[in-house]
Amino acid sequence: MIEARVAALEERVGRIEIKIDRIDEALRRVEIALKEIASDNKDLRKGLSELAIKVASIEGQLKNIPTVLQLILALISTWSAGTAIVFALLKATHP
Repeated sequence: MIEARVAALEERVGRIEIKIDRIDEALRRVEIALKEIASDNKDLRKGLSELAIKVASIEGQLKNIPTVLQLILALISTWSAGTAIVFALLKATHP
């Protein structure tokens, strides 16, 4: 009677060992996949940081571009100065 129980127990332990081996193999595959994901994640982070730097550079350049109002005021100021110079020359040369 005990021999039958021991035999049944040994058979069940054998099945458990097979299942544990399968689980161990699956965990190894998961570990490899996680390492690949981590490597891909590093590449993605590097690419995103480079993109952030480029966007910041473009944003800085766009902030330095004068507005339409500033361009119009600069044009009017230049024309006013030119007109003042012409009138001053005309007044100085005309008796």
